[in-house]
Amino acid sequence: MSQKILVIDDSPATARLAETLVQQHFPGCDILTAARGTEGFERCNVATPDLVILNDTLPDMDAEAVLARLAADSFSAQVPVFLLVDPAKAQDFNGRYPNVARVLTKPVTPETLADALGSQFANKPSAKRVLRAQGGIVFSGHTGFISLRQALAMAQGDRLTGVLRFQLGRQPVELWMNGGRFLFASTRNFHLYCGGSPVILSSTSLGLILEGQINQQITGCPIFLFLSVRHGFPHDDVMQITRDHGQRLFGQLFTAGRVAFEFEETGQFPDYARNITPANDDADNWVLGALRHVRLDQIAPAQQPDPNGAPAYTRRGYDLVQRLKLNDVEARFATAINGTDTLQVIASKLGIPLNDALLIVYRFDALDVIDCWNPGVLGLPGAAE
Repeated sequence: MSQKILVIDDSPATARLAETLVQQHFPGCDILTAARGTEGFERCNVATPDLVILNDTLPDMDAEAVLARLAADSFSAQVPVFLLVDPAKAQDFNGRYPNVARVLTKPVTPETLADALGSQFANKPSAKRVLRAQGGIVFSGHTGFISLRQALAMAQGDRLTGVLRFQLGRQPVELWMNGGRFLFASTRNFHLYCGGSPVILSSTSLGLILEGQINQQITGCPIFLFLSVRHGFPHDDVMQITRDHGQRLFGQLFTAGRVAFEFEETGQFPDYARNITPANDDADNWVLGALRHVRLDQIAPAQQPDPNGAPAYTRRGYDLVQRLKLNDVEARFATAINGTDTLQVIASKLGIPLNDALLIVYRFDALDVIDCWNPGVLGLPGAAE
């Protein structure tokens, strides 16, 4: 698997510089980004990077607070940090934090960063994120070769029963399927799973929540299924919340760089996954539901759509978009795609914020519904002569 570099900096320029150097010299690396310290901790929890590039000044906290929190966690404490500081502060950090591998003065030059990355990754094999050995593995791979949508489509097309595991951070994301139909996604990483929890938790006693949290960390059972049994919540409501949270969890995979996966075929479902009616969504609609949880600030600059690009339907895209369960804004956007108008023009015509349009294009592109062409590169050489 590839190395992963997390850039925690509110300036997009640092991430763009790192991406350029990685593409030129370290093609086996993925760049992840976070504009704030709190977002950086979230990204560390999701993707377990092999290196952090940290700006010493962030909108929500300073570098010392970030370094202390990273060092306090047994997993992130092992991740080396390149710290970007003003020249006057360079001596303040030398030797103070064991997780700081390099102190680089700002503004960092391409040559300086390339040299530091080269030294860090020299003669080191790619980080190995290996799923635990299981019997009955039908297929496996990683998203550098097979997309998330393709992996789901293979499992659904072959009507497989079992669990599709994606290695994400400390615990895999597990998507349970029955006869090629989706049940729900879960993980034993409770904090990753329960980010942005619904009101259902606010009406539950703390003791029962803690019991459900521990149970999920041990068994993988989503806390909402646990509470439905212990607290008597309506089953249909709980299943909808469980599926929504599973799709939000799955959405994390799209911005976590290359991810290993495997499908284990088994009829032995855990107790909490038995007697659950599968969802009716096909793979494309299930992925679309997950993509709606991806925020623009989670998408690496190289993956963000170009506002000046002109979206056009792919060969399969126009037929596919008819089958997708689009929300109102997505449906309006789909009817405005003509292969000529740029993303900015479409957003203006529809009266929707540009960031919303960028996210719709990101979803449609991940589903292979559209290509987004930049009109500036479509002209033939000499056409203006």
